[in-house]
Amino acid sequence: MKVLVVGKGGREHAIAWKLSQSKDIEKVFVAPGNDGISRENKCECLKIESIKEILNFVKNNNIDITIVGSEEYLANGIVDKFEESNLKIIGPNHKAAQLESSKIFAKSFMKRHNVQTASFNTFIELKDALEYSKKASYPLVIKADGLAAGKGVFICNSYKDSTQALNELMKEEKFGEAGRKIVVEEYLKGFEASVFLLMDGQNYKFFNVSKDHKKLLEKDQGPNTGGMGAITPHPDVDEKLTKIIFQKIINPTIKGLEEEGLLYKGFLYIGLIIKKENTLNGVKDEPFVLEYNVRLGDPEAQSMLYLLKSDFSDIINDIEEERVNTTNIEFYDGFSFCLVLSSEGYPFSYAKGERITIKPEITSKVLYSGVKKDGEDLLTNGGRVLSIVNKANTLEEARNIVYEEAEKIHFKSKYYRKDL
Repeated sequence: MKVLVVGKGGREHAIAWKLSQSKDIEKVFVAPGNDGISRENKCECLKIESIKEILNFVKNNNIDITIVGSEEYLANGIVDKFEESNLKIIGPNHKAAQLESSKIFAKSFMKRHNVQTASFNTFIELKDALEYSKKASYPLVIKADGLAAGKGVFICNSYKDSTQALNELMKEEKFGEAGRKIVVEEYLKGFEASVFLLMDGQNYKFFNVSKDHKKLLEKDQGPNTGGMGAITPHPDVDEKLTKIIFQKIINPTIKGLEEEGLLYKGFLYIGLIIKKENTLNGVKDEPFVLEYNVRLGDPEAQSMLYLLKSDFSDIINDIEEERVNTTNIEFYDGFSFCLVLSSEGYPFSYAKGERITIKPEITSKVLYSGVKKDGEDLLTNGGRVLSIVNKANTLEEARNIVYEEAEKIHFKSKYYRKDL
């Protein structure tokens, strides 16, 4: 079986690596991939990026199935193009991809189907957004409507903060088209959780729940990033809370997808914030949806797939064959811990071209994101450079292993959070 993975980061490395472990997989191609992924057994990276080039490669090389890791390809309709050519592909079509590519579409969907989320307003004119934020209660959250690589969310503590965020998005167009329309929503305080479902267009199945760390700095301070690390399973989501998440989030979401013809073959990632609320019977945890993503997360994929015991290619085949409700999903006991090593200055400006050295005695899995080849060496070539992931019976053990091994990797501007 020959598989193509679309994307170039740590998530795609994790997918390709996990697939390569299957005896049924002959070859894993990654487009465009990165030079770190190409070091993996059975894996080959293709220097092609356009949907047209990817489609032609699949047609000309008898690729059995394509898995889309990267959201921009989904937003640009790669699945529609493949389906027009009767090619097998894992991911939503353009219509369903709006759950991620448009915050306004997603929030309106949640409102229509009573999926618990923060109250919100939408704006297409800067002057209207500024007028609203002048009278608003703080803190509040301002989000770019479109895709912004996880960086288009601003938590504003004052009118001054919101003015700066709105000007960056709507006037300076820092994120281009993505920020021309915005969502302003109430700020909810709590802890975050990333819930993942498998969907086959007819059925769905719970996959796992991870703890992501989006803030750049320790104690969850600083700007949002694409993610600085992840833990699977989430240490603060117990059976009782999981039942509430099904009742108030997952069930109405699936029902809404069915009603609107938005069910698809792939992964649904539901980003939650868990808020503590006072009731007559004491304090209880209440889940609210922050966002939908229509693919695996990064770095959650690195953490989840490292812990996955089942053959990932079997799961992919079950998604394609519309039997995901009976697929076997088994994870190793304990926890997996994923730590992202970034270049200092990320997510803004940062150096590239720094030599990466890794001590040979490292036992953790290294999954590459932003690297390029220089002879036999790898150089930094992105904000998030690589992820280190390992597992152990307890979270403390897994954390200690990974933090110890982070010191066995060196590049000049290496930065990582030390408090995950």
